[in-house]
Amino acid sequence: MIRVDDHDGEGSPHLHLAPNGVDAVTWLGRSCAAALAHVVCGDLAVTIGHRHAADCERFYVDDSRNRTRHFCSNACASRTTVAAHRGRRKETG
Repeated sequence: MIRVDDHDGEGSPHLHLAPNGVDAVTWLGRSCAAALAHVVCGDLAVTIGHRHAADCERFYVDDSRNRTRHFCSNACASRTTVAAHRGRRKETG
């Protein structure tokens, strides 16, 4: 049960993803689902991609200004760049 509440009286409504007293696993699951829904549906400036590195099974979230992120981490980007460089060097001799 997701609801908007302003019980603090500070004029800043916020989401409650579970009623008070719900176990931590349920609360965490609902929080993660709501966050993912926000990224996928709520913010058109954020894109989700998958697998530009050949051996990576992870997804990445690109919230950069110019939408140029294509890897889940710098390590995956570096590994792919090095492999491409070595492939080019091998072709030229």
